[in-house]
Amino acid sequence: MNVKKLLVTGIIMFGLMVTTSQNIHAEETNSIHNESIYDLYVDRYFNKTSTNDLNVNPKDSNAFAGGDFLGVMEKMDHIKDMGFTIISIGPVFATERYDGKRVLDFNELEQRFGTQEEFQQLIKSAHKKEIKIMIEFPLNNFSENHIWNADPAKKDWILKAEDGVMQVDLNNTEVQKALIDTIVDFTQQYNIDGVKFSQLDGAPTSFINDMISAIKEVDRSIYAISLEESDANFDTKYSEDLLINFRDAFKNTDMPSEGIASTEYNDLLMIDHLNTERFTYYSALENMFPPTRIKTAIGAILTMPGVPYMSYGTEIAMNGQTEQESHQIMNFRVDEDIMEYFKDINSIRNKSETLRTGKTELLKNEDGYLVFKRYSDEETFIVVVNNTSSTQRIDLSSDVVGENVELRGIFEKDLVRPAKNGDYRLVLDREIVELYQVTDRKGLNTSYIIAMAIAYLLFIAFLVIVWKKGKQRKLDSK
Repeated sequence: MNVKKLLVTGIIMFGLMVTTSQNIHAEETNSIHNESIYDLYVDRYFNKTSTNDLNVNPKDSNAFAGGDFLGVMEKMDHIKDMGFTIISIGPVFATERYDGKRVLDFNELEQRFGTQEEFQQLIKSAHKKEIKIMIEFPLNNFSENHIWNADPAKKDWILKAEDGVMQVDLNNTEVQKALIDTIVDFTQQYNIDGVKFSQLDGAPTSFINDMISAIKEVDRSIYAISLEESDANFDTKYSEDLLINFRDAFKNTDMPSEGIASTEYNDLLMIDHLNTERFTYYSALENMFPPTRIKTAIGAILTMPGVPYMSYGTEIAMNGQTEQESHQIMNFRVDEDIMEYFKDINSIRNKSETLRTGKTELLKNEDGYLVFKRYSDEETFIVVVNNTSSTQRIDLSSDVVGENVELRGIFEKDLVRPAKNGDYRLVLDREIVELYQVTDRKGLNTSYIIAMAIAYLLFIAFLVIVWKKGKQRKLDSK
């Protein structure tokens, strides 16, 4: 056992607990900038009960697989253990497709997913675990068999209904009112925490803003987001370019990283989503080891300004190029290394207001090697993202780090003190993200060291006594 390393590790974790515990829920402000989002489809997550398995065929990638509300509730601790605070569960309305996007009737929940009571049970269970529930609300491209298409009075609402898809006129004021009334009624009936709007194409920005205002009149704490670019007043900003930049920066080492260096507090940060190819697909094309690529990418995302967003299955390096491949049934035989990493780094983010909403100063950015400072009045971190193929080093001056302080690596357990010239030298192996907490310089606890040394000597003495007694028994038996 390395006594010095054990001692340093203990000091680091104690210091982190002391400095960050002051910031946990410092204010009960409901801000999406304090959240991290885990995205899934109910049907593809976990099948808890077979009573709602109507025409289910898990072997057919285009069919319903049997996942339900109770299944999400059953596996909620899996998500909580990784530290995510919002579960986005896709559309929940009566639908013809497993992903919920061929809506048949907004007034009914999809019976394969479960009942109203089971949906309410899911929401209550999530809230007890301090997790929020977000649903998806498509604005267009419903099923051709949607109840609106069968109503002669709504004939003017329909632009086209063919090939199984119905498109409505989002410039029609009656359609707009119907959609607004639908989502308002839903948020009044169910205590959901967020709405992810989708199928925005053709929707006037003013109409989307009216929808956002309407749900926030029901409850101003409800989040409104979209994974489509829009000028509407969403709580976060989605950028396809930013997603591509993150994907391309981390699919391999030594990749250009300029496009990810200046994220802002309301950016959605992700390496893929459920309507794109999986990140694993691109890292595999590069002949790279996906779990390492995923850890490095998500490690960076969880330490940068913005709102982290992760697709289900990322924790098992789920692969896929097409929708059918990307929407696999979740396999809970997870990669424990990835799980523990997500748990550790998200735990730190959840405890530290600085990592969630603090200021940022970029110190270095060159082909996958990023160094930046996250700081506030309460605490300071130096974040090093070494997404390169070699060990990297940086010397930081006391003007950047501070006078008479030390840097404590949270994951690699490094302890850095100033050199004679006052600089702090940080050396980090390849493909690693490290958080260095800046703390006041402390001397070693002499009494603790003595106690550890005594314990070590007593243990050695015990082994010697056991060895001698064993040797004596052998002699006596002859």
